[in-house]
Amino acid sequence: MSTAIAHDILSPLPAPVRRTAPGRRAHLRLVTGHEQIARRSRGAALRLTRRGRLAITTTTTLVVALVVGSMVGLLGPAGATTSIVVEPGMTLTQIASEQLPEVPLSRAITDIQRANSLSTTSLAAGQELVIPAP
Repeated sequence: MSTAIAHDILSPLPAPVRRTAPGRRAHLRLVTGHEQIARRSRGAALRLTRRGRLAITTTTTLVVALVVGSMVGLLGPAGATTSIVVEPGMTLTQIASEQLPEVPLSRAITDIQRANSLSTTSLAAGQELVIPAP
């Protein structure tokens, strides 16, 4: 006979469930599925764990950051004080050097492109450009 079978045969049987006296609380009690459902429907308080609170806090922070970010995007470029109309023959380099002389030329061109959502340096006559503050 193997030790596993011998162990199963020799293990004691579980103790019978005893009811306690009316004035005493039981230390351990089996709860059936129906009793668990009844407890939940009575309005038992919902407990948040540390992980749950962290998830709610993180989600709320992310939503607030996205709302603020979208509001800043809707307001347009920060500090945009001037705008110009492109005349025939004007280039983005010429506009950047005239309008933002204190900023390095490559950065000025990039700033104007970002402020106006331009993907290239080509301009059309009559186009209105927003010039961001330096």
